[in-house]
Amino acid sequence: MAAFDIERKSLTDLVNRAGDLDRVLRQRYRRETLAKDFHERYALARRALTAHRPDLLD
Repeated sequence: MAAFDIERKSLTDLVNRAGDLDRVLRQRYRRETLAKDFHERYALARRALTAHRPDLLD
């Protein structure tokens, strides 16, 4: 979860890497709380990228 809090040069890079991890977590650990939490943070990051609103991650 800390990966979402690290300042990055590219939100696009963060969202792409998080998407890869999210797919694996949802396939293997769908019922785990941390996997669900990660998915929610990933979805928020994706919305922030789409809306050009990186401030949504603050």
